[in-house]
Amino acid sequence: MVNELVNVRDKHRGLKKTLKIFLIVFVVLFLLIIVFAAGYLLKKPTYVEVFIENPLINIVEANTNIEGEVDVPAVIEQAVIEFDEDYINYLLAALGTGYLHKSLVGGDPFLELVMNDGSENEIWHAEVIEGMPNSALGEIDNEDLRITISKEEAVKAILSEDIGQFMKDSYSQGNLGIEMVANKAELFAKGYLEMYKMLTGEEVPVE
Repeated sequence: MVNELVNVRDKHRGLKKTLKIFLIVFVVLFLLIIVFAAGYLLKKPTYVEVFIENPLINIVEANTNIEGEVDVPAVIEQAVIEFDEDYINYLLAALGTGYLHKSLVGGDPFLELVMNDGSENEIWHAEVIEGMPNSALGEIDNEDLRITISKEEAVKAILSEDIGQFMKDSYSQGNLGIEMVANKAELFAKGYLEMYKMLTGEEVPVE
């Protein structure tokens, strides 16, 4: 009888010891995960310099008189007519695609741009590879972020002295729409924090 009681106690002691070791390992791993996540989120964002020629240079020159005065309405009118992927690439690069990068799970960043001019929307998409936006006409089904803007507003942004401030003002005035399509974790992983802040003047809301 005494031996049986001793054996039962030994079994419990072994189980408690195993649980204690498991708990310690779990706590250590949990703390490491927290430290890693905090370091990832708080580290200074990496930025890739992206150089794209302003697509309005030739139009501006053609609409500048000998006194150096620019016919801005004429520039905007012509640019809206000639609007193509070069305008979108320049606009996105100016707004911080250099902060965007591939994630292990979601791949390269993808953005969709809805140009809401007139009765029909013209939809473009852009894949960002090592900070460089590559735009094309057409819809996609794996976009991370959707930007809605008119061609005229986009051209005015490119013409502005401070494109970041112009876009913040445009957003606050309701002329620019931003929709986060991907989940928050994917947006974090691909580096959208700085770009979203530049577009809206706000931090990405974390639920």
